[in-house]
Formats: sequence, structure tokens, C-alpha cells
Amino acid sequence: MPSSSSEAAAHGTFTGRFFAPGLDGVGVAAIAFWQYGRLQVQAADQAWESEPDARVQSGGFNATQLALVWAGAERECRFYVDAGASRTVFAAGLPAHLTPQHQAAGNASAKVERRFRLWWAALALLALVPLLALVLLITRVDDAVGWLVKHIPHEQEAKLGDLVLAQTRAQMRVMESGPAVDAVRLMGQRLTTGSAYTYRWLVVDKAELNAFAAPGGVVVVYSGLLQAAKTPEEAAGVIAHEVAHAELRHGLQGLVKALGVRAGAAVLLGDWSGAALGQAMTGLLEMKFSREAEEAADAEGLRRLVAARINPSGMADFMDTLAKQSPGVAVPELLSTHPASEGRATRLREAAKAHTGPWDVLPLDWAAVQGSLKTSSP
Repeated sequence: MPSSSSEAAAHGTFTGRFFAPGLDGVGVAAIAFWQYGRLQVQAADQAWESEPDARVQSGGFNATQLALVWAGAERECRFYVDAGASRTVFAAGLPAHLTPQHQAAGNASAKVERRFRLWWAALALLALVPLLALVLLITRVDDAVGWLVKHIPHEQEAKLGDLVLAQTRAQMRVMESGPAVDAVRLMGQRLTTGSAYTYRWLVVDKAELNAFAAPGGVVVVYSGLLQAAKTPEEAAGVIAHEVAHAELRHGLQGLVKALGVRAGAAVLLGDWSGAALGQAMTGLLEMKFSREAEEAADAEGLRRLVAARINPSGMADFMDTLAKQSPGVAVPELLSTHPASEGRATRLREAAKAHTGPWDVLPLDWAAVQGSLKTSSP
């Protein structure tokens, strides 16, 4: 008996696995050849001959197996032809009346094979979905953050503001009343007409020239900034800039971007128990906005000043004050995260020229406001 399929083919025979009564249930290795239109099978030292009604079938899990099947004396006999050269020899000696069945078996096998290829392609695509989602998230992170922030209700965002308020009160000396608080509230309310937020206005006793806006309509102004502002319009310019950050939801965007979509989803779903949000509070107090966000806040702040009939040149004037605080900035503006104060002042002054007023005089005794800050210092 030839030891391989190719060796059998060289002798005009072909190999396969044979199932018949009296043989092992899992079949035995066999060699076969065609003679007078019938299959002659030799296996386990025995010989078999197919019946005239034998038929060709495809079989197996993916229909890739090819068998000649006939009804034996006791039960069905099956000869599964090995793949490769044996298939060629099997087909070459195939009786003419079995040719259509052989072609049908080949077509069935090809059809199943195409179906399997489609399934494997679909599975491959399915396996790539998480990877594609990750790539999309990395390359289109701004779009993903923007979409998520857009769907966070203002009421949920306001709860973040409550947490910032609590943390601010824990870390800084907050003025709850007095001329400075009244002045900030008066200017802020004029700048937020029609807002979806209920603003909270805070003045903290710190000498730095600083102010920040937290999500949900929380604006914190440092006493040092109010003392440095030469006019109420200069202070109003800074407050307008911070209001713009709140209205454009820059703080919320920064929080989601910094802590990930998971934190954003927690806010969206109103889950305030996560540790990520605890980190968020600390991050919000120290958050630095991008250059684009700062420029957008400048533009929106100036628009709000004009709408409130407050002279927008005050915003540019205060930028001059900031520039004097840090003369000779070493980092070129284009390389800096934030626009340099000189450049911002120039741009704001040019933008303010497009609006000629008339402007309202803010009903504030600015000297009294600044005087109250001096007496409040320890």
C-alpha cells in the first residue's frame, strides 16, 4: 500500500478514510481506485467495492470533505477522499454519471468557503471595533469631549460648581458681603443677562491678580485683582472674560479632557461618588485653559461687555496692567500656552474700537470698593 497520497496517485490510486461495518468507528486509513465504474477500497486487510447507486457528497463542518457514499449490506459505507493529489486522481477516474454530483459537491464546498470568509471578515472587523474606537478617541478627542459636554445638563454642571464653592471656602478666606462683593455681583449680573446658569459671585482675600470661573456659573475674583484695577470697567473686563469661560463651558471641557470620558460620563449621569471627581475639584482650581480657549473667552467677554453697555476698552486696559506685572516675558507668544498680555491688549483694543458706545457709567464708588478691601486684610 502506498504510504502517502502523492505516492498513491502515482500508482493511479488515491487515499482516504473509510467507514464501514466491522471497522473502527472513527474510520481507518484506506487506499482506493476506480475499476469498471466502481470504487475498489482496501483497508484493514480487507477489500470493498462500491454499489452502483453510490453517490458523491460534500461533508464536514465547512463542506470541504469529499466522500463517495453507498448503502452496504449492514449499513452505509463512506470513503472520504484525502485532499490534494488524491482528489485529482479521484476526479480523473470518476464515472460519467457521478460527474454532476461531483460538480455540485464542489460548488457547495466553494459556497460554504465564501460564507466562512465573510464570517471571518466580519469577526475581524468586530475585533477591530475597540481598537478603532480607541484610535477615534485619540485622534478626535476634542470632538468626543465636545459631544459629551454638550449633553451634560446645566443642573449637573451646577453641582460641580457647588463642590468648587465648598473647596474654595475651605482653602481661602471668602468675603461673603461688603462693597467688593456687591460690586462684583452688580457687574456680573449685567454681563450674564439671560444665562442658563444661576451665578455665584465670590471675592477671596488674596493679593494675587487672579480670577477664575468654575463649571455651573461660579466666578471667583481675588481681592488683589480688584485693587489693581484702576476703574470698574477694568474689573468688569476681567469678570466678562471669566463669565465667557463659564458660558463656553471651558472648565467642564477641561475636566472631561483631563480626567477622561469616564469622569464626563459620571457627571452626565449625576454620579458624584467616584474618586475621579474628587481629583477633578483639585484640578479645576488649578486648571489652565488652552490658548484657543483664552482667545475665545476674550472675544465672548468683549461681546458681553458691549451688550451690557460697559466700555470694552477697560478689558484691554487691564491687560496693560498685567503686562506691566511681567515685563520682558521670555517665552515668545506663539510658543506660549496662553496669549501674551501685550498681544491680547492690542487685539482687544482694536476690537473695542469697532464699538463706539455710548457706554453706561457703572454706579460704583470704586475708591470705596478698593478701600474696603484694604480694611478687610488681616
